Amino acid sequence: MKHFTAVLLLGLLCSLLSCSPPERSGLDEGLPADSVISEKKMMALLIDVHLLEGGLMIQRNKGEQDSKWNHEAYRKLFLRYHVTQSQFVKNLAYYQKDPKNFTKIYDTVLQRIDRLRKPPPEKTNALNKSKKPASGLPRH
Repeated sequence: MKHFTAVLLLGLLCSLLSCSPPERSGLDEGLPADSVISEKKMMALLIDVHLLEGGLMIQRNKGEQDSKWNHEAYRKLFLRYHVTQSQFVKNLAYYQKDPKNFTKIYDTVLQRIDRLRKPPPEKTNALNKSKKPASGLPRH
């Protein structure tokens, strides 16, 4: 299941990047230090990109695709992180140059998305604590 999720998310990322090709200039060179998105911020951004892309995929499957809405959703996402789409694409290429580190980043992204999929454990409230177990045995 984890492998399927990884493949799905990688496919979503590829579809994002194929929607608007990055500018070729500067991708083969290192980024200036002040334009590199931190790993922590990049992980959070990748999580939100995948969640957004998943929502867009559901809309496409329902036949509700609206390219204006898609563009606006990505614009708002990048605005929230104070980056442009170009900066995101360049930073993605930058991080991909170090496959070992990029794999580590994506493992964390997948773990966090996987945690979002799981329902939180039930919280016991005061009412549940006062109920006797169905078996009649005392609770410990």
